[in-house]
Amino acid sequence: MPRRPLDPGDPERIGDHRLVGVLGEGGQGAVYLARDASGGQVAIKLLHAREAADATSRRRFLREAETARGLALFCTARVLDAGSHHGRPYIVTEYIPGPSLATAVAEDGPRTGSGLHRLAVATLTSLAAIHRAGIVHRDFKPGNVILGPEGPVVIDFGIASAADHTVTGGGMAGTPAFIAPEQLAGQRPGPASDVFSWAVTIAYAATGRLPFAGPTVPAVLMAISAREPDLSGVPADLRPLLEACLAKDPAARPAASALLRALTGDDAATGATAPAATAPATTSPFSTAPFTSAPATTAPFTTAAADPARTVVSGGAGIPADTGNPPSRRRWLLGLAAGVTAVLVAGGVLLYASRGGEAGPRGGSLLYGDDFGDRGNWDGYTFDPDAAGDQRTTRGYEIERGVYTVRADSTDPHNVALSPVPAKTDAAAGRDVLVGVTAEPREDSGQGGLGLVCRWDEDVPSGYAFLLGLDGTARVVRRSEGASLDVVPPVKAAPPSAGRAVRLQASCRGSRLTFWIDGTRVLDAEDAHPLPPGPHSQAGVLARVPEAGGGVVTVSFDDFSVSKAG
Repeated sequence: MPRRPLDPGDPERIGDHRLVGVLGEGGQGAVYLARDASGGQVAIKLLHAREAADATSRRRFLREAETARGLALFCTARVLDAGSHHGRPYIVTEYIPGPSLATAVAEDGPRTGSGLHRLAVATLTSLAAIHRAGIVHRDFKPGNVILGPEGPVVIDFGIASAADHTVTGGGMAGTPAFIAPEQLAGQRPGPASDVFSWAVTIAYAATGRLPFAGPTVPAVLMAISAREPDLSGVPADLRPLLEACLAKDPAARPAASALLRALTGDDAATGATAPAATAPATTSPFSTAPFTSAPATTAPFTTAAADPARTVVSGGAGIPADTGNPPSRRRWLLGLAAGVTAVLVAGGVLLYASRGGEAGPRGGSLLYGDDFGDRGNWDGYTFDPDAAGDQRTTRGYEIERGVYTVRADSTDPHNVALSPVPAKTDAAAGRDVLVGVTAEPREDSGQGGLGLVCRWDEDVPSGYAFLLGLDGTARVVRRSEGASLDVVPPVKAAPPSAGRAVRLQASCRGSRLTFWIDGTRVLDAEDAHPLPPGPHSQAGVLARVPEAGGGVVTVSFDDFSVSKAG
């Protein structure tokens, strides 16, 4: 089913197809549900106009269709047609109804028994066939596995440059929680990198959590590079295979074809390893084609909703100087050094390390992360506070900027947006959590503030709010029975401003409430009158203005995470 109806700006027809709704949308383009001349349903991927203006983007987009037509039919959604709509390339594919694996696990829980084994065999069959064709997926994850009526289907193959043979080395593309260690080191991904991502995906499907967890993206990346996976909860017969696939050395991982034989009862070839990520194409054991991988500029077109992590891409290797500018989430470069975790991004260096000699918080297993690179399950579709009537939205996505924006004004002075995970119905999971986000106020912001909430019940409302005023006042507030009271006396911190993003983290653990700003603990207190357990307990972000005096505060949020409180 479409995730939303067509907007006035969406086309009504593309070629001979009538569009009926939007299945998904990202920074590079949109995926529409359409009907062909016979009334059958198809999916149409349409490149955004700004991307279509670039000749390289157009060529890579259409190469996806050319390469997909050469793959076995069971590998992915079948390509039916391709063309151009007013100068914008499009691809028509088979429509596969069904949720993504990410959505299914989030809503229905982990896969078990024979269902888990069928999932492992089906996805590995597709991956092995893709590798035989000389293709590297580069972004294998639960959001790219659709549980269709005829079985799991792997989508969004990183194949647009398969015929280019011009892949820039030293960059990184993929989804942080599923990226292989060699990619973090700047090496070119190969089939062994896909095997690693497949194992993380199956572990997540089996347990509902990531084998490499952390409260922030940098923490997850450090876990991938330095820690052993947590495979507790994975069935005993699958665990040795996944352990082999998650080896730090890509040369030590079994090949997809060998894994498939092991899963289907042929143990003789389980020792065969996948070609290393750095192996030159001339050493590939596959006769069909040398291995190539998708360009970092190729964005996913996915119908999936909220994933455990989002796809990110980067340019070439190298560490830029710290300019002091706020980080851009679109392009990540990773540098790993002993004792320090850093995510290097196109606008500067974002360090999640100690400040002023004090270490930032450490959480438990990651429950949910969102970099707002495409639309998930947060409230609001597109941020548009100036629209008329019921089209007006004071919280929503700004896909081109890769942020989720919330505006507080006289109509909604305490504007709270809640994360889809933990779910509203899962109060137990949402009680003891560590929440984090990067926040930046817009230039039009006046008096007011921004922050995080935990144990929030929007029906009352009640919960805890961790606030940073635009004047630098930091507060921890208990909201209950219509009143807001400071749990601990406020303190002064560096004020946020347009052009200066801040990292906020808040922990609710029992009656203890802790607030960090840019890695420094600014407030830490025991609530003498803690909120009693309620039917709902969610986490989220907020923008606020004084109820008396009006004004506007507009805040852009990025890199949101929720983990178990450590």
